[in-house]
Amino acid sequence: MKKLPNPYQVRNEDFITTVYVVCPKCKAKAVILGGQPYKNIKDYEDNVRFSCTSCGYALKYANTPIFTVYTNSRGKNIKSRALMLNSPCDPYFGFDVWYRIESKYGLLWAYNLEHLTVIENYIADTLRNRNAVPYQNNSIGSRLPQWVKDAKNRMYLLKLIKKSKLL
Repeated sequence: MKKLPNPYQVRNEDFITTVYVVCPKCKAKAVILGGQPYKNIKDYEDNVRFSCTSCGYALKYANTPIFTVYTNSRGKNIKSRALMLNSPCDPYFGFDVWYRIESKYGLLWAYNLEHLTVIENYIADTLRNRNAVPYQNNSIGSRLPQWVKDAKNRMYLLKLIKKSKLL
C-alpha cells in the first residue's frame, strides 16, 4: 500500500493529476486525466482531457475558452486559459468534483480518493504533529476550515467521508 503524504507537506494542487467530477451531461462519475502540478498552461492544453464513460462526452483543455487575465501597463489585454484551484470544482473545466460532502457545517471536497484519504487521515488524527515540517500556509493541513479541524466534529465527518467513499 502506498504511504500517504503528511497533510502539512502537500497542497490541493498536488492531487490534480486525476480529478473525478460529475459529468455535466449525464451526472455520472467522470474523470479528468493528464494534469501535472507546476507546469505551464501550454502543457495543460496538450495533456488534459475530460471523459465520461457513461455518456461518452469528452473534452480537451485546449478547447476551453480563453479569457483576458489582465491588462498590462501598455493597455494590451493578456489572454490565457485559467486554472481554478482550491475550489470544489475541477481546476480545468470548472465541473463539480465527485467527492463533495455536504455537512451541517459546510462543504468538504476532494479531487480524488487519495486526496480525500489524506483529509480523512488528518481529521482522524488526534495528535496533529507537524514532525518538524516548516509552517506553510498553503498546505492542506493549514487550509482546512476550522470546523473540519475541531475535535467535536471528528466522528461526524469521518462517518460522512466513509459514506462518500462507498459511492
